[in-house]
Amino acid sequence: MPSEAGEIIDTDLVNNYPTKYAVFLDLLGFRELVKRSSADVLERHRLVEALKLVRDTLCENPPIDFRFTYFSDCIVISAEHSPHALWQIFQSVELLTCNLLQYDILVRGGLTVGPAHHSRDFVFGTAVTEAYELECKLAVNPLVLLSPAVVKEVEALGPEFKQWLKEDGPDRFFIHYLMRYAEYSSSMEVGKVVLTYPAQRIAHFIGKRLKNDRDGVLTKAEWFKRYWNDVVAERGVLPRIELGSQPTLPANSLTIIKHRLIAPVMGRSNR
Repeated sequence: MPSEAGEIIDTDLVNNYPTKYAVFLDLLGFRELVKRSSADVLERHRLVEALKLVRDTLCENPPIDFRFTYFSDCIVISAEHSPHALWQIFQSVELLTCNLLQYDILVRGGLTVGPAHHSRDFVFGTAVTEAYELECKLAVNPLVLLSPAVVKEVEALGPEFKQWLKEDGPDRFFIHYLMRYAEYSSSMEVGKVVLTYPAQRIAHFIGKRLKNDRDGVLTKAEWFKRYWNDVVAERGVLPRIELGSQPTLPANSLTIIKHRLIAPVMGRSNR
C-alpha cells in the first residue's frame, strides 16, 4: 500500500500491533561466563549448556502467540493478552530461571502489557520498551519485576494467579520463581521432581558468590540469599545459604525441566 509520499507500506507489519504481554530478561553473570570460557574448556561447556537451556526450556506456543527471541545474554518473550498466556509466561520464567540457577546464572527482567509486534524478523513496541526499562532501571536484583498494570490484572484473576506474586518492597512485585522450592517436601511421590540436589547446587554457587563477589554483584547474591532463606530454607527441608557456607557441589546433580505447557485450572492449586 503506498503512502502519500509514494512510499510502500508493509501493511501486514504495521497492522500487526496488538496488546500483548512482553518480558525482557537479562542473564546476569553470562558475560563473565563468556570471558572465562575463552581459556577454560569446562567453562566453555557450561556456556554451551546454558545456551541450550534457553533454547530447550522455552517453547513457542502458536495458539496463544507465545514467542521468544534471544541474543547473547538478552531474551524477549511475548504472548497474547489472556489469562492462559500470562500463566504460560509465569511458568516459563520460573522454569528458565531455576534451570539457569543450576549453572550459576541469575536472571533479572521486567514483565509488562501493551502494544507489541513480535515476529521472526522484528521485535518492537511499547510493551517491549517498558519491559526493558523495568529490567535495566528498576529491577536491580535477580528478579522479574511486574509493571503496575500487570499486577492489577493478576490480582483481579484471583488466588491461582496471585500465588505467583512476591513482594520486594512497597508496590514492587516480582514473579515468585522459587515457589517450586518453597513448596517442596521430602515425601516421595510418583512423578515428583526431586529438588534436593539442585538445591544443593544452587546453595553451592551462591555460597561462592558471597565469598568471592564484590560491590553490586555481591549485593545481588545477598538479595538472593535472603529470598531463598525466607521462602525456601525456613521450612527446614532444603539447605540455608549463609555467609561463608559453600556446600560441596554434588556430582550429577542437574535436574532440568523443559517444554512445560500448562494452563491454570481455576478453583484448585496447579502445583
